[in-house]
Amino acid sequence: MFAAAAGTAMTFQRALMPRNTSDQAIVTGATMSLMYLATSLVHDAIESAASWVLVGGSKRQADDELLRRVAVAAEVVALGAGLALQRAVPQRRDEPLQNAAARAGGLWLSVSSFAGLASGLTEEIIDSLHERTGGRYHLNKVPVGLLGGMTFAAVREFQRRRKEAAQGGEQQENMDVSGARSLAMGTGIGVGLTALLLGNRLLSQSIGRVLGRVMPGDERLWRPLGHAVSLGALSAALYYQWYRITTQTELGAGKIEAAFDALPKSPFVSGSAESLVPWQTLGREGRRHVSTVLPKLWIEQIMGEPVIDPIRVYVGLDSAPTEEERVNLAIQEMQRTGAFNRSLVLVTSPTGTGYVNYVAVESVEYFTKGDCATVSLQYSKRPSPLSLDRVWEGRKHFRLLLAAIRRRLYQMPPERRPKLVVFGESLGAHTSQDAFLHTGTQGLQDAGIERGLWIGSPHLSKWKVQVMRSDRPDVEPCLIGEFNSFEDVEAMEPEARSQLRYFLLTHGNDGVGHFGPDLLIQQPDWLGEPDTRPPGVPRSEKWITPTTFFQTLLDMKNAMNVIPGEFDANGHDYRADLARFVREAYALECSDEQLERVEGALRRYEILRKARMEARPGVEPSGNGGLESAPGNKAGA
Repeated sequence: MFAAAAGTAMTFQRALMPRNTSDQAIVTGATMSLMYLATSLVHDAIESAASWVLVGGSKRQADDELLRRVAVAAEVVALGAGLALQRAVPQRRDEPLQNAAARAGGLWLSVSSFAGLASGLTEEIIDSLHERTGGRYHLNKVPVGLLGGMTFAAVREFQRRRKEAAQGGEQQENMDVSGARSLAMGTGIGVGLTALLLGNRLLSQSIGRVLGRVMPGDERLWRPLGHAVSLGALSAALYYQWYRITTQTELGAGKIEAAFDALPKSPFVSGSAESLVPWQTLGREGRRHVSTVLPKLWIEQIMGEPVIDPIRVYVGLDSAPTEEERVNLAIQEMQRTGAFNRSLVLVTSPTGTGYVNYVAVESVEYFTKGDCATVSLQYSKRPSPLSLDRVWEGRKHFRLLLAAIRRRLYQMPPERRPKLVVFGESLGAHTSQDAFLHTGTQGLQDAGIERGLWIGSPHLSKWKVQVMRSDRPDVEPCLIGEFNSFEDVEAMEPEARSQLRYFLLTHGNDGVGHFGPDLLIQQPDWLGEPDTRPPGVPRSEKWITPTTFFQTLLDMKNAMNVIPGEFDANGHDYRADLARFVREAYALECSDEQLERVEGALRRYEILRKARMEARPGVEPSGNGGLESAPGNKAGA
């Protein structure tokens, strides 16, 4: 209780994105619950050790007061051991995770021991006063752990506010948090989770009691094993629930929407009447992708030049039973549509649901005047957070597809080969990047990939770490760069800028680029010295486990809030300067005037797309939804 209450103060610190009251309640409640669980486990282990010292393997129950005093002494030893372990394993750049885990273990040991020591000593003082007053005052009924933790939290809250005020001008916009309501809701969440944990504790005590009857030692000695058994059962139940959720999500991803209930009219996209890919197998995101291909008339009106119909090839997870068959189907579809005869082939890796960023694809279609082909293979039907176990599948899909395209291109005369480029967003960036693990930038060149653009790369991408933070012989640093905005590109020296071939666009306050399980045990680089932090990271934010883990998890959710038609360069929204990055990354010819018209058209089409998806059945036309007849906009308004 002391540790759970003491940990509430730092849950209110500023983080990457603004939070509302519900978000704050989740962070506070989850932090309280995990602190309660961790310190309970550590304290039970220390109490078990103290019980063994007192009664050994006998069945005799240790005296409670004597046990508490021995446990207090053990807490002192554990506190010293925890602090020593943290000093013995200082944090270093690119350290192995086992070092971070050992240091975090020392931290949890010292925190738990301090909480137990503070509570135990306070109980000793209260018992002494209770005896001296002859039991006149029932001081032994005071919840010392809770009161002590609240006092500690009040001190930390004062320190936090003073530190944030000292930073000056770092107020988070749209911060709509009620401290009292958040604390009340967080306490409610904490109580609910704690009730679950108390059930776990009662089960562990029961298991310890049973084992204490048949095994050496009393029941306290076996409680930690009871915790392990009950937590294993809880984990199994959670896994079953996760399985049910993912199964229902995958079923929903295959349903045909009313707004996209008919085959596309363009023969240059998958799912059309002429296509080799059945319309029903594309999935929800695949049908949206091919149905909203830019009409030829629109491109001509925006660019003011002759154009041809763009190609979009998409193969769903249900389009063929195996990876190899899906890749072969994609190659056949490319041959059918004439994709290998276009000037540029854009290979994209979708996000977890199969979504392909339409702003990037449309930008390519505008800039090339339709002389392009986009190819995508679906590898999952779940949202990206639920598709982390599918990264290996997406990586394999991408490797096989690129290898098949490369074989086809090598059969063509060099002067007729299209430019091969890649794109990935979020989990799609992860899967497409990790297809080149341990090969650096040389792997991209060997695969014939001339240029690449990745936006919102997840923190878990190992290839990104290898090429940006490692001194590898297969990496040419001049070929790749990571940017927060297009202004960073414009600030480069002309010669260095001309050498770039592969672009990583990651906003400093994008939780997707920072969140990972290692936040539980390790301070990240982006929370280093205040002057070295990426743009958008509060200078006052401090790493503290497990609070930072939960805050960044909520930051990742809030970073994805976007408003159709209102492009912003913030969080996980990369629409504001994505067209400029597309032009730069793929070296596409386009005047500044044309670029301005394209950016206006992208906003306008996004609003139309949203209106189409929200329309009632029968209101929106089938096929391309009447987009071919939509009026052009030469002014780009």
